[in-house]
Amino acid sequence: MFIFLVFILFIAIAIFCLTQQKYTKATLFMLVMGLSYLLVVSGIIIYMSKDAYYYYSLYSYFGISQKFQNQLMFLPVSRMVLIRMSVFFTMTFLYTGLCSAIYFAFTVPRKRSRLILPLLAVPCIIQVIAYDPGFYTWLYYKLYPAYTSSQDLISAYETFHRVTSVVNALYIAAGILLLVYAFFDAPKVRQIRSNILMILIGYVSVQVTYYYINFWAPDMLIIVSKAAHFIRYKPINLVGNPSIYILLPYIAGFCLFVSLYGIYKYARIQNSIRNQESFISRNIDSAVLTSRVFSHYMKNELLAIMAQTEFLEEMCEKSPEVVGEIKVIEQRCRSIYDRLDVIHQKTVKSKLDLEPVAIDELIGKVLSDMSLELKAVQVDYARNQRKLMVMADPYYFSQAVENIVSNAIDALEHIPEKSRRIEIETHVKHKWVELVIRDNGVGFPEEDAANIFQPFYSSKPTSTNWGMGLSLCRAIITTHGGKIGAVSKPGEGSTFHIIMPLLSIAKTEGGRPHE
Repeated sequence: MFIFLVFILFIAIAIFCLTQQKYTKATLFMLVMGLSYLLVVSGIIIYMSKDAYYYYSLYSYFGISQKFQNQLMFLPVSRMVLIRMSVFFTMTFLYTGLCSAIYFAFTVPRKRSRLILPLLAVPCIIQVIAYDPGFYTWLYYKLYPAYTSSQDLISAYETFHRVTSVVNALYIAAGILLLVYAFFDAPKVRQIRSNILMILIGYVSVQVTYYYINFWAPDMLIIVSKAAHFIRYKPINLVGNPSIYILLPYIAGFCLFVSLYGIYKYARIQNSIRNQESFISRNIDSAVLTSRVFSHYMKNELLAIMAQTEFLEEMCEKSPEVVGEIKVIEQRCRSIYDRLDVIHQKTVKSKLDLEPVAIDELIGKVLSDMSLELKAVQVDYARNQRKLMVMADPYYFSQAVENIVSNAIDALEHIPEKSRRIEIETHVKHKWVELVIRDNGVGFPEEDAANIFQPFYSSKPTSTNWGMGLSLCRAIITTHGGKIGAVSKPGEGSTFHIIMPLLSIAKTEGGRPHE
């Protein structure tokens, strides 16, 4: 009884998913796979209900009462039709299961799909025809006894069944392996990977429970007698402990719902990524983000003002009134420092809103905003020919990149103006995007590489540097799910590597397909 409730609920959820238009080709194939699974199990239960051999044992296998079994027995559906339905939906289950795994694992171009999908359907179509009771009866009457004996035909079908059993097992194994590959090949974005893992667990569970119940299918469930013009139906031989079969519909139902929920969530992410409307909020301690980004910027500006006031004091030694005004400016600057520290203490939490962004466009905007600071520096920006999409908070990620570029500008201070150079480039490494920012400045000792991202650590005097910039960069990048590192040698410059999860490679204006 439970399997039929699951069937109704599955249809309702499938209709909801389709009406919400949160689906992909992989989603559609998996929905058909789940529907086929339920129809196969339902067909087996009804077929067994019409077989007196199982009259007293069907309850022990599927928990179906004799009263309900009697109702199923008198359903106006012949066993011939039930066999045909079972064969058709068994092959539909195997075919759509493999196709859904292919579309989850790969982006299949339309031309290639026109070749792959029909090719995969060929073994399934052959089995639907070969295991059809009507076709077998026609073949038996056609070949026996003129061309072959009854036993030879039965032996040929047994050999055919052994081959198709291997083929069908390979379909299941290939689907599972492809989804495992899809999980490990997915963008290293936690929300995406968690949904694919949910789909993988549900998919594997459904395939395993199907194989446990229906490993023998499809098979020829009739015996034909030409002399007696009689067709006898074989019983379905279920193996294993009957108590396991009682649990299987519950397990399968739960796994199907898990898969559907994962599909729904994954499809929403895919659609929002395609429309560039996805947002993922992540909490981060504002003590190392919001207030410190603001205060770090303001303190650097205040330090610059104070440095200028010191220079003005030297110029205005003979004008006590001017020196007095300069002292007032210094006091106001120090007062602002204190207020910024209060902001540090009061702010508790902040959120990053991650959304699909093209990393090269974001870097281009940062360089454009910093054009004045970069006026005396030669910037070589090797813009990637492909549109690399990442999940990022545009504001905070820009702050991290800007901070590193600002540090590179500072490192070039003592380099002759015509020789100052900053190189920026992006690379794709499997499912990651690597952003490289390189300068030919003074560099820093190798022993400092392990400390430069620690809060308040700086190789410069604290009077001119607060040691918060790279600490903020690391907090921002790691909250994005990325990594940051640096290599440097004194006198040879520094290179910063930012590694971010690759979301997708979007279509360019030239129409190149995304990966």
